[in-house]
Amino acid sequence: MLEFKANQNENKGLYDVSLIQINSESPEKEALKSVRDSFFNNLVVSFTKLIIATNLVLIGHVLYENKVDYELFMTFQIGVFILEIFGKFFIVGILKHLFEDKEDIEELYNLYIKIKIALIFLIPIIALPISICSYFIIGLLSKYNLEIYDQILIKKVYYQFLLFTPIIYLFELLFILNLQFLQYQKKTRDVFLYIIFFMIAHISCCWIFLYILEADIYGLTISYFFNTFLFYLSSNRYIRNLYDETKNNFFIFPKKEYFTCEIFTLLKEKAIQSLINIGDIFYIYFLFLATLFTDKKQLIVNIIYINFYVLVNAINRGFYFSLKRHISTKIEEAQSRQRYVATFSFYFMVLCLSLFLLLIIFENILLNIYIYKGGDEVLQIISIRLRIIFPLCFLISCIRMLLNGIVRGMNIISLSIIKKIIYFIIGIVLCLILCFDNDYGIYGLWMSTFILNILLLIDTMHKAFNHLRQFFHI
Repeated sequence: MLEFKANQNENKGLYDVSLIQINSESPEKEALKSVRDSFFNNLVVSFTKLIIATNLVLIGHVLYENKVDYELFMTFQIGVFILEIFGKFFIVGILKHLFEDKEDIEELYNLYIKIKIALIFLIPIIALPISICSYFIIGLLSKYNLEIYDQILIKKVYYQFLLFTPIIYLFELLFILNLQFLQYQKKTRDVFLYIIFFMIAHISCCWIFLYILEADIYGLTISYFFNTFLFYLSSNRYIRNLYDETKNNFFIFPKKEYFTCEIFTLLKEKAIQSLINIGDIFYIYFLFLATLFTDKKQLIVNIIYINFYVLVNAINRGFYFSLKRHISTKIEEAQSRQRYVATFSFYFMVLCLSLFLLLIIFENILLNIYIYKGGDEVLQIISIRLRIIFPLCFLISCIRMLLNGIVRGMNIISLSIIKKIIYFIIGIVLCLILCFDNDYGIYGLWMSTFILNILLLIDTMHKAFNHLRQFFHI
């Protein structure tokens, strides 16, 4: 391979692309492979969101006297939301970019062991207090905002699920750590199989416990715990077998000699990165908080739409990472770079447009997925109001993510912290005005989200087009 070193333009943060690289693989084939691999690039967040979405679907199909218990569905999600926003997502953020820039296998493995020790102590410290507090927070929200006075329902959700989440999340997050480690070890096939078999096992167990044995939420809790424990144990043994020489991949009790001051330094560094990442999803959590002050029916619908939006965006971020990584690291001639980006963008937008059309053509498709027989008439009417605005929010978000991948790949900062705060403030103000002052409800929330996405898109588009000609030699 013939390769000339890239000279970075310090003033504009761009690469000199008057480079030549002889590559045996065509840019089109490379782009197609990147699209395939993109589904795994944001594995940590995508997998956690998939589990939450699946659990909601399972709860939405539990019938009491041949009816869906909407208040149970809603209370369950509020509890999960409290655990996620006050703790779980912070820990997921630590794992998100944990192994980036680590190429040496031994260094990668040592980092894995250190963060594993840290998580075994960190997860219970964070999860236990939040689990206890969730009971009182749900009680306050239910009584004063949503007018749910049934304390038995709140106790059911707490004592049958939320009380056990610290131990469930311990094994779930350690399992995710194992998957993340395997992914960076290029064990993509194994990671894929672990996820598939986990989902099959969890859904199958829940089906037996919830619908055949009628074990109530206890059934979901038992399945969740059993499968996270089992798959963590399995993945842990697999990783241990990869390192037959050392055999130091402990299960849950690390040896004393493993404890070093480096662990605290590492945890502090990754915790700061995680807090920065939380800012990226702050607005979506605000949408959920705002919905708590509407009414029960609108909250139920928005729970479904927010969960789907977050899940798909988490998957889409994998495409963003692929494009960003390729542009920033591959040294090749301008024409090949153009063909790669064009092909990758085409495949990505075909996927996004397909889902966009699916959401528009099929009314209440999300209600039918999440709730037994699509819910009652009121829920369907509320959902129909979002039929156009919600897919538009999703489509604009996809286009922005694509352009953002190009911009970040060119080593350009897409949004400064100050700009990001300003845009979020604009979005929050619009939320409050459209949702409450104009009484548009959740339609107003998604309208403000659409406007915010347009503003962010214009900003990203401006940066992209300012540098595309020079960077790609167009």
